[in-house]
Amino acid sequence: MKGEINKEWFAAWFDSPAYHILYGNRDDDEAFNLIENLDGILPSEVKKVLDVGCGAGRHVFAWEKLGYTASGFDLSPESIQIAKSKPSNADFRVLDMRDLKHQTEWEGGFDLVSNLFTSFGYFSKEEEHQAVLQGFTNALKPGGKLILDYLNVPYSKARLVPSEVVKIQNYTFHIERELKDGFFQKSISFKSPEGKDFHFIEQVRAWGENDLKSLLLDVNLHTEKIYGDYNLGDFSEDSPRCILVARKNM
Repeated sequence: MKGEINKEWFAAWFDSPAYHILYGNRDDDEAFNLIENLDGILPSEVKKVLDVGCGAGRHVFAWEKLGYTASGFDLSPESIQIAKSKPSNADFRVLDMRDLKHQTEWEGGFDLVSNLFTSFGYFSKEEEHQAVLQGFTNALKPGGKLILDYLNVPYSKARLVPSEVVKIQNYTFHIERELKDGFFQKSISFKSPEGKDFHFIEQVRAWGENDLKSLLLDVNLHTEKIYGDYNLGDFSEDSPRCILVARKNM
């Protein structure tokens, strides 16, 4: 795998048009099905939701459609612009998730915080991850819940595709993957339609379920249940996802 990790790779990559093209298969129906399943396990007193790393808002719109008061934020101005262009009463903002803990107007304001589709674990320093988790806790009311949807390490490791070429629209993406230094890394190289070369390296921490439970416990979030897929099936080494439902102590 060529290239070096840019410590803030996500800031440029998540805001690029090519990112939305490569991952454009994430559709609204898929998002609604997940949120509908989550709705079925939540207590009736959960009314107000904050979606952290909301992208273009597909999960926020799903929460809203099911009757929740929803807010969402993302680091990408382009994603938030897309979200705001759609009919909705949701509060969308551009924000770095590491800064959530400083948002005093949101402190203790939510019954539920959702962080979906592995929108966590990108950072190089452990204190940055701690800052994010502290933000989750600060945004929740006492007794509030966190839903953290993460990759499942054994499943992802066993099915890792070392190299592939993906052609979408006017782009040809050359993708390489490896597990290195405790991170799943994905190298993505492509030319823009104008002929300019780009290269990004994504990275996400290879945390197992016990690692995640420990991290949450450090910020007063106690894991109550772990699901293994978007239909909320049982969690195991062979399940595609690691979806933790945790509660903030009263």
